[in-house]
Amino acid sequence: MKMLFAVLVLSLTPHPTRLIAREVVFPVGSEQLRGHLAAPEGAGPFPAVIYLHGGRGPLIGGNPKATAEALAKSGFIGFSPLRGKNSSLVRNVQEVTAAINYVKNLDSVDQQHLAIVGFSRGGLLAFMASTRRRDLDAVVLMAPAHGRGTLHHFLSDVDSVTARTLILVAKNDTKQVDHVRISRQVGTALKNAGKDSRLLVYPSYGRDGHQLFFEVRRAYWKDIENFLRTALDAD
Repeated sequence: MKMLFAVLVLSLTPHPTRLIAREVVFPVGSEQLRGHLAAPEGAGPFPAVIYLHGGRGPLIGGNPKATAEALAKSGFIGFSPLRGKNSSLVRNVQEVTAAINYVKNLDSVDQQHLAIVGFSRGGLLAFMASTRRRDLDAVVLMAPAHGRGTLHHFLSDVDSVTARTLILVAKNDTKQVDHVRISRQVGTALKNAGKDSRLLVYPSYGRDGHQLFFEVRRAYWKDIENFLRTALDAD
C-alpha cells in the first residue's frame, strides 16, 4: 500500500528531525475511520507503534496527532487511529484489530516489530490486545482504565501475554478513578505471572495526574522512547 505524505518538522528537541505525516482513513468492516500516520524519512522498513487514545465515544483523551509525530521522530512508524462514536468495548476492540491490520500492511512497516501505546481507555484496549495477540513486542499502558470491571476479567489472562510491558501513572491520578491502584493491579498480575514488565509511578502532576498524558511531555516521553527502542531493537 503506497502513501503520499506531507513533510513536517517536529521540534521536541533542539535538533528537530524531519518526518512525513498525514491524516489517513482505514477500514473497520464496512465503515472507515480516520487516523494520524507519521514516519521518519527514508525507505524503511521501520518498527511500528500504534497509539490508542483515551476517552469514550466522540471524546478524545490525549493528543493522537502529536503522539504519532513524536513516535516518528523517535524512529518508528507512528499511527494514532481515532475511534468512532460507538463507545461499546466490543466495537472498540474491532477498531484496534483493524488498526493493527492496517499498519501491518503498509510497505514501510517492519511487520516483525510492532508495539502498542495506550492511554486510559486506550490503555485498557492495549492490555486486552496483549492478552490476545502474539505479534506484539511491546505494550505501554498509561494510566489504564478499568472498563467497569472488564479489566479484572483480562487480568486472569496474563499468562497469555508475550509482549514486554511498561506501565506509567502519576501519583495523584486518583481524582475520578484510582488509576494508581489499577496500574498496580496490572503490574502485580504481570509480575506474578513471570512476565517482563515494569511500573513507573511519577510524581504528582497538577491537580489531576490523569492530565499528565494529555500531551507529549518530557516528564514521561523519554521513558517510553527508551523502552520502545530496546523492545523493538530500533537503535
